[in-house]
Amino acid sequence: MAGRPTMTRDEFEALRPRLGRLALDTVEIARAVLVDGMKSTEAAHRYGMTRQRVHGIVQRFRAAAQEVPTDWRRVEVWLPPDLAAQVEAMAEQARADYAAARDKSQAPS
Repeated sequence: MAGRPTMTRDEFEALRPRLGRLALDTVEIARAVLVDGMKSTEAAHRYGMTRQRVHGIVQRFRAAAQEVPTDWRRVEVWLPPDLAAQVEAMAEQARADYAAARDKSQAPS
């Protein structure tokens, strides 16, 4: 029996670069639970691992999703120190603004 999917296929794929290198089965398990709506217990049985391990995999993807919006882009460039400091400050401010807006939208009314 399937549960309710919690993210779209596109949202899921947007997270993958944030998580670094992952084993193929790890990605398949997270996709099965988050996109296809498979229950964690069913995924654990199918992939031969504990429910707790499946939960940890899913939580890793969810944490990445909460860290930054899926439409943000990762940019890596070489800059002089003064420009690098400005870009880092801009990134920190953008994360703080995003977190504040997310917290405000999740606050009880």
